[in-house]
Amino acid sequence: MKSRRQRPLADPDLTLGGRLAAAFGSLFFSVPLAALYWLLFNSQVAPFTGMSVSIAHIGVAVVAFALLSFVFPRFAPTVFGWASDLFVGIAKWW
Repeated sequence: MKSRRQRPLADPDLTLGGRLAAAFGSLFFSVPLAALYWLLFNSQVAPFTGMSVSIAHIGVAVVAFALLSFVFPRFAPTVFGWASDLFVGIAKWW
């Protein structure tokens, strides 16, 4: 009796649906995080340097986070963790 080789199951994180879900899920973290960084920079750093960051940069940051989550669905939570830790560190120092 011949045994059939079974195909290995596809990893749900690496399928197109999993990647789209990761990109959509990243919006819950990237929008507030980008807005907080933008607000922090414009309220604390911009008055001293005379340079302000436009609101369009929030959109660019959100799109970059979504692309990162789509391309690297397992690495993106680590990046969000680093960015959150950085924000908390800045907030404690300030």
